[in-house]
Amino acid sequence: MNVAPGNTGGFSTDGDQLPPVTDDVPTGCGALDDLLGGGFERGTATQLYGPPGAGKTNLALSASVAVAKAGGEALYVDTEGLSVERFEQILDGQTDEAEAVARNIVVTEATDFEEQAEAVRDAAEFAERMDLIVLDSATGFYRLKRTGDAERGDTLRAVADQVTHLLALARKHDLAVVLTNQVFSDPESESGRPKPLGGHTLSHWTGTIVRLDRYKGGNRRAILEKHRAKPEGEQADFQITGAGIEDAERR
Repeated sequence: MNVAPGNTGGFSTDGDQLPPVTDDVPTGCGALDDLLGGGFERGTATQLYGPPGAGKTNLALSASVAVAKAGGEALYVDTEGLSVERFEQILDGQTDEAEAVARNIVVTEATDFEEQAEAVRDAAEFAERMDLIVLDSATGFYRLKRTGDAERGDTLRAVADQVTHLLALARKHDLAVVLTNQVFSDPESESGRPKPLGGHTLSHWTGTIVRLDRYKGGNRRAILEKHRAKPEGEQADFQITGAGIEDAERR
């Protein structure tokens, strides 16, 4: 497990220090900020779920860079094998001060479920100065470990413990938590749509749930499934670009 050092303070593209991040944490995309009522809400956890290629990691990375660029700090717990090249591409696309902004992002890598648990526990050491904590993904290793009914239940409880730990940090330190989640095919589902791993257990502990899907024209669509202040079913389209994520072009 590797932890990159963080740093306080932020910089604008011309080198001036920016004011601290306030209110909701920006996603890096105006359409998604509007969908969420301003961005990722502090004091709670937001779950992003969808199939591979739907934009979960790109959204999490873009939000981390956006908050760091605005003068805040982000902790990124990576269980998926983060592409350093993609991270640097987003940094370079969003700021002329990539090296300075990168110092405001702490990246922790986990290569198995035990390291993931350790990284989540260790988040408490950074939480006081963080505006955003990302766990990408919360369920990747859970999928690998759920071989039998008993082990599946134990592992899901362990994931739930991690989520509740992060939620406690969010409430204590007024930060936002973002969890990415994978999907599975449920043959009993009436809609036929893939469902998020962890089901009701993870849904219970996340205040906001957003489903991400591929959409026409190479765009992505975000659908709000749970939010304390906005109706279910609201949606926003976005696109993945070299700089991260942006509002979808009207076609």
